[in-house]
Amino acid sequence: MNLRRFLLWLHRWAGVLAGLVVLVIAVTGALLVFPEALVRWRFPELFPQERSAERVAVGSMLQQLREKHPEMMVQGMRLPRDDADALTLTSGNRTFHFDPHTGSLLGSRPRADALMQTLIRLHVNLLLGPQGATIVVVATVITLMLALTGLWLWWPLRIFGIRRGSNFRRFNLDLHSAAGLYSSVFLLIIGTTGITLRYWHGEHPRPPMGRMNEQPSDTTITLDDAIRFAEKALPGARAVAAEMPRGNPAASYRIQLAFPEDGSPAGRCVVFVQQSTGEVLATHSSRAGSLSDQFQNNQLSIHTGAIGGLGTKFIALLTCVALVLQIVSGYVLWWKRKSS
Repeated sequence: MNLRRFLLWLHRWAGVLAGLVVLVIAVTGALLVFPEALVRWRFPELFPQERSAERVAVGSMLQQLREKHPEMMVQGMRLPRDDADALTLTSGNRTFHFDPHTGSLLGSRPRADALMQTLIRLHVNLLLGPQGATIVVVATVITLMLALTGLWLWWPLRIFGIRRGSNFRRFNLDLHSAAGLYSSVFLLIIGTTGITLRYWHGEHPRPPMGRMNEQPSDTTITLDDAIRFAEKALPGARAVAAEMPRGNPAASYRIQLAFPEDGSPAGRCVVFVQQSTGEVLATHSSRAGSLSDQFQNNQLSIHTGAIGGLGTKFIALLTCVALVLQIVSGYVLWWKRKSS
């Protein structure tokens, strides 16, 4: 058996054995590329009907929620990502949506969205816990091997598209080859970051030790003030989300920010602001740190395609679609060969 025959045998049977698991990963991955679109599609009434550049103070919406639900403690806030987006406040197991242009409460939804949580768990561990996560990693490694052996097998054939007049088997071979060719580089990137996310990830930034226990003050700054101080601490970055002190008078605001090049809608910068004085306790910038730190900060955005905005998200989506086409066409080719 020469090398090409061996690689073809390895490529075929690795794909057959791992294909169904990879199919689940690819389909759920495609659905998770645009999670915000899924939420808007399912809850259209929770988003502003009219666009406007004007926005009311965050504190007014925070106060409104506290007046309507005094028993609730707000844990977090997410600012609108565009003029058609809502501002959200999270309290307990509910997420409340506000029109940022008028300050009116649009409604609420469950904080832990059952559909989104199921998609994420399917993608990460097949709903099987740690054992499922290991299966996903093994399937991802096999997918990387399939991409590399697929390029090797493609080279003598050099199939760039679907040829006219192809029969059913040739159509699937052309589809399998072309989809693999055009998606291979992006598949290698997405697959590699999927593995590194499992085993190599940094800790979430925490407020500096020794500063949380300072003597509490009777006066506190507003959330709007905390956002302003955080944005001043990192010029050029804009606030995208915040975590509240949660009733602890000595605790601080945790403000997440994003630079224009960050890509990730959740931001990759963090600033801690003391709620009693407005002092900036610590800053964590996506523009600082070693190459290792930069990669750890960016790997999730690379994996989901958010690193470069809408364009790279569509590349991630098309890569998932191409992987689905390869799996389906691969099974067809295997079945045709088995039948003959």
